[in-house]
Amino acid sequence: MSIFSLSWFKRQSELENLVIEEQMLKNKILKKELGGSDFDLDKKPYLNVKLVNDVLTIVLSDGSILTKPNATEQDYRTAVVASTEATLFDICADSEVSAEKRKQEAEVKRIQSLQEGIKSLEGLDDFEIEGNSVKLAGTGRTMPQLLVEKFIELVEMYEMDPFNEVTVDEEYQALKRFFMWCCLNPRAEVANDLYEFLNKNSFRITKQGFFVALRNVVTLHGGVELVQFVSNAYNKVKAVWKKSPDKYTVFLENGVYKLVHEDDLHDDEWTTCGYCYGDGCDDEDCECPTCQGEGGYDDIVEKEYGEKIGNLTELYLDLPNRHENRFTDAHTRTFDIRIGQVVNMPPEECTWSTADCAHAGLHFTADEINYVGCGDQSVLILINPMKIVGIGEHKGRCYEYLPIMTVSREESTEILHDLDFDTLALDESFVVRELQNLAEKAKEGFIIESTKHQFNIPPMSHIQINTIVTSLEEMRNSISSRVVNLD
Repeated sequence: MSIFSLSWFKRQSELENLVIEEQMLKNKILKKELGGSDFDLDKKPYLNVKLVNDVLTIVLSDGSILTKPNATEQDYRTAVVASTEATLFDICADSEVSAEKRKQEAEVKRIQSLQEGIKSLEGLDDFEIEGNSVKLAGTGRTMPQLLVEKFIELVEMYEMDPFNEVTVDEEYQALKRFFMWCCLNPRAEVANDLYEFLNKNSFRITKQGFFVALRNVVTLHGGVELVQFVSNAYNKVKAVWKKSPDKYTVFLENGVYKLVHEDDLHDDEWTTCGYCYGDGCDDEDCECPTCQGEGGYDDIVEKEYGEKIGNLTELYLDLPNRHENRFTDAHTRTFDIRIGQVVNMPPEECTWSTADCAHAGLHFTADEINYVGCGDQSVLILINPMKIVGIGEHKGRCYEYLPIMTVSREESTEILHDLDFDTLALDESFVVRELQNLAEKAKEGFIIESTKHQFNIPPMSHIQINTIVTSLEEMRNSISSRVVNLD
């Protein structure tokens, strides 16, 4: 007899009923031994107990009724053998009430810990503290609680000298810049809700304060193998190996692309001296003036790896110009999507909404990649928080993003959860473009938004915008002086 059969389940129920009846008989015997009457032995604190589907119903001796939704077989068995009304009331004070109580207690403890942790931020110039609220200095914006907790966690990692050490921590700087970008978004909801949304859905934030997401696209041309190899190699060299793509060259050998470091491009090869033909002497003093009597010398020659395609960085930056690097969206088939080239749409055509789908905007996600775009190719994209136009439950919308690499369906979600894939290193070129005329673009966004939703605009002054922009522009000091045009 299969243990998954209906007969098996029925047999298990019968056995459980036998256990209940056995317990009831033991209770009667115990009461009799303690001097109780036969009437007392049969008296129960209820008139009836029923479990229909998952609803437990208990009719007490006085006719009042107790119910418990989402009840289990164990709840039913416990009720049947109960000897007091107190036990029945405990059963029906369901797990939801108990869980809510525990949740409230945990929340109280968390708030107490938060209040204590805020003290660790008091000595840092980056924060302004008013009671239990924390603002990022110069922004006038209160940070969401979850982000405050993350800053506290980072500061407390540097117990010895937090004020000097944590301020140069890459994750600390990334979160600080992230919130600044959020503040420049004219939608107040972004600064308030975006970090929680990203944290809940396992998005990753980059060094310059952007975040990495996924979407699907439709391939317009075949033969995208080079695009896939170059975009994957370029970003994985940076994010996984944490090395410079400038030092790698791409080759094609027997139909397979290869990646070779500059140290492995050449080899030493003994070359016979062309002056003395290898004997090391000449006719006069028996010492060849070319090879100094050695008969030859070590020459640097290129190793054979097949056809040389080019330098990895140069190939990546040239991807937007390649014919095979052409994708579009599945819904409208109108967007020109290329790895390494910004994709955008007019912000005024986008819709702010907290729904996951069916609203205007460029959709993105983290874990629901097969849903977003419904295309044949997954791509990893960079998004500036300033460009967000909608946050749903699991998905969001923006009016601009940068596709940075193609990814396979198998690793599309995995890559954002893999701690070895360090997204902090992915956006140095992109930020150069984003900093151009930033103050003007930010002010224009607030003006446009205020004409649509005057009740929604936070009090962000031009002084605060300029302060944020000045702070963000300091990123240039840590970025290569080579400016890349991504338009």
